[in-house]
Amino acid sequence: MTALRNRIAIFIGAAAALAALVACWIISPGAAAAGWLVGFVFWAQILVGSLSLVMIHRLTSGGWGRIVAPVVEPATASVPLLFLLAVPMFLAIPVLYPWALHPAAVKPGVLSIYLNRPAFIVRSLVAFAGWSALAFALPRMDAWRGQLLAALGLVFHAVVISSVSIDWYLSIAAPFTSSSFGASVAISSLAAALAWAALWTPASEDDPAVGDVGALLLATVLGITYIDFMAFLVIWYGDIPREEAWFVAREPWAWRALAIAAFALGSLIPTLALIQVRFRNRLRPLRLVGAITLAGLAAYDGYLILPPTGAAALVPALLAIIGIGLVVIGVASLLVQRARSAAREPLNAR
Repeated sequence: MTALRNRIAIFIGAAAALAALVACWIISPGAAAAGWLVGFVFWAQILVGSLSLVMIHRLTSGGWGRIVAPVVEPATASVPLLFLLAVPMFLAIPVLYPWALHPAAVKPGVLSIYLNRPAFIVRSLVAFAGWSALAFALPRMDAWRGQLLAALGLVFHAVVISSVSIDWYLSIAAPFTSSSFGASVAISSLAAALAWAALWTPASEDDPAVGDVGALLLATVLGITYIDFMAFLVIWYGDIPREEAWFVAREPWAWRALAIAAFALGSLIPTLALIQVRFRNRLRPLRLVGAITLAGLAAYDGYLILPPTGAAALVPALLAIIGIGLVVIGVASLLVQRARSAAREPLNAR
C-alpha cells in the first residue's frame, strides 16, 4: 500500500510540473520548447546510458554490473518511453530550430536532404526503435547470443548517438559543428547512468564493487572533461569566427554562471572527490558525488541548448527535468513491481 501511495504521489507531482510547463508554453512557446528539450535530453542520457552499461557489462562482466543492476535494468526497460517523451520536441520543431524557423538561411541541398522536419523525426525514431529493441531483447538472451547482440548494439549506438546528438543539441544553434560532439554525448550518457546508479544502488556500504562503480564514474567524468576541453582548445586555437560566435552568444552572466556550475558540479568536484579512495570506495560519499554529477550534467545540457532562446527558458527547463524525471521514476517503479510479481508467480502456482 505504501508503494502504491508513493507511486500516486510521483505521478501527481509529474502532472503538476507538466501542467506548469503547459502554462509556460502559453506564455512563451519558444522558452517552453527549449526547456522541454533540456529535460528530454537529460533523462534520455540516463536511460540510454543505462542501456549502454548493460551492453558493456554483457561483454566485460564484473561485480559493478551486479550492484547497479537493480537501478540500470528498470531504466533500460524504460527506454521505449522516449517515443512518448519526444512528441513535444517533434511538435516544437518549427519554434525551436533555426533551420525550420528560417529555411532560406540553410543551403538548399542540406535542407532537402538532411535538415528538415521529416528527416529529423525519422532519425530520432530509428534511434528509439533500435534502443528499444536492444532493451527488450538483451535480458531475454543467453550468454553467447547476449554478448553478440551487445557488441552489435554498441556499434549501432555509436552511429545513432552521433547523429541524434547533432540533431537535438547542435542544430539548435547552426552552423556550429563539432566532430567530437557525438563522443562527448555518448560518454556523458554513461556518466549520467553511473551517477544515477550510484545515487540509488541498494548495495551495502562495504561491498567491494562500490569502488568499481566509483572508478568507472571517475573515468567517464575525466573522459567528458578531456573531450570537451580539447574541442574548446581546437576552436580557440583555430580562431574560426563561425564557431567562436557560438561562445560569444553564451557570454551574458546567466550563461557564464551556468557554464561555471556545469564545470564545477559535472567535472571539478566529482574528479577531486573520486580520486580519493575514501570517497570512491564508500557508498554514502559516492551517492553524494552521483547527485552532484547529475546536477552538473543538467547544467551542461542547459548551457548547450538554452542560450538561443534566452534566460526565460531556465524555469521551463527545471520544470521539464522534474516532470519528466517523475514520469520516468514512476514508470520504472511500475516495471520493477511487474518484474517482481512475474518472478513470484511460479512459486505461487506451486
